[in-house]
Amino acid sequence: MSLTVVVLAAGEGKRMKSSVQKVLHKAAGRSLLGHVLASVAPLRPARTIVVTSARKDEVGSSLEAEGFRGLDLVVQDPPRGTADATRVALEALDEVQGQILLVPGDAPLLNFHSLKALVLEHEARHAAASFMSARATDPTGYGRVIRDEDGRVLKIVEHREATEQERSVDEINTSVYVFDLERLRDALGKVDDANAQGEFYLTDVVELFHNEGDVVAAYRTKEAAVQGVNSRSQLARVTAELRRRECERLMEGGVTIIDPATTYVDATATVAQDVVIHPFSFIEGATVIQRGAEIGPQARLVDSEVEEGARVSYAVVIESSLGPDSSVGPFASLRPGTRLERGAKLGTFVESKKTVLGAGSKANHLSYLGDTEIGEGVNVGAGTITTNWDGENKHRTVIEDDAYIGSDTMLVAPVRVGRRAATGAGAVVRDDVPDDALAVGVPARIIEGKGNRMKKRDEGKDSAGQ
Repeated sequence: MSLTVVVLAAGEGKRMKSSVQKVLHKAAGRSLLGHVLASVAPLRPARTIVVTSARKDEVGSSLEAEGFRGLDLVVQDPPRGTADATRVALEALDEVQGQILLVPGDAPLLNFHSLKALVLEHEARHAAASFMSARATDPTGYGRVIRDEDGRVLKIVEHREATEQERSVDEINTSVYVFDLERLRDALGKVDDANAQGEFYLTDVVELFHNEGDVVAAYRTKEAAVQGVNSRSQLARVTAELRRRECERLMEGGVTIIDPATTYVDATATVAQDVVIHPFSFIEGATVIQRGAEIGPQARLVDSEVEEGARVSYAVVIESSLGPDSSVGPFASLRPGTRLERGAKLGTFVESKKTVLGAGSKANHLSYLGDTEIGEGVNVGAGTITTNWDGENKHRTVIEDDAYIGSDTMLVAPVRVGRRAATGAGAVVRDDVPDDALAVGVPARIIEGKGNRMKKRDEGKDSAGQ
């Protein structure tokens, strides 16, 4: 049977005290709404409709940035309750038949398995309405599920409308429903706003169905699986749970996490088998870490790629790419556009930006490499700076294969250092250095044929770092 998903995401979330819409707050790499959409996607719905506030464009832009496509966004303005939001969604469906799954946009802990079980329960019971419930340790604020002596669902009473006896009930409504579309259309026309909030409650449909003799089914799940977010403290709690789940999933897949309690991996990251992650590591965004890499301790990777056998410790790596067996840190900062080829190294207190470091090349310590292309087998000495900005524009530095850059060299871009060329300690290089030449002094003068300091590499041995 055809399934349509409707996500109710029009609430502004006043308790969040934020200019950001509640459902767009981030938790473990995705917006709250993004997590909900990710949980319903495996159900393969025929259509997914997101009901938003008048700030529809903000929601659309955020979801597009997160990679969600093919959604229908409709506006509920003004907000007049969940039944009214559902009515707005149904107007976009015309005469579509089948089942409709309604979920809140602020419940990021929902998972596919519970949602699938609810849909199957609905089908098995031939119910007009089914909903997900849970037993809560503190049900304050939630709608209560009221049953008769035989356990049949009579109604759902919102907290504000409940009597003292009804408030003592600990079974809560989670705002996740499955309805027969045709029956729901008819029932929504009978819902009124005669309540403390002056809103149209979707929960009223449950009592309407019961009174008309229809089957109403409740699928009970764990409270933790349906935790919503209405405050910053709740946001922190669900974020912690999402990250705990992610660490568990990775460890089950063959990743070694030394201390899951101090490891933060976004749900959007990809981590392969046999990766080792040390404490206080942050793996964020669309980061991809390949087999055998070692991360941390105290590393932060954002939207970056780490290839097989690479190592990162005490470092920040943003929008960068680390080749096989490369090494970063400790105390290095890789800004966007950095690429390390196989076996390359950026060491202690080295910063890079829009820089390529060729295979086997090393900048071991205390350097800044900006807008720089470095070939293979290059040694960059301590204190080297590529001075890439002239006050108005950025310029590139090119250092070719097997060059040797002496300590405290200033390379004033645009400039090129040729193959096997060298610079002396403290040189200020303003002009290109030919192949095999040596540049020394301030400003540097060129001595032909005195370069080629990387003879150990020529002999097939490792070059010495400076």
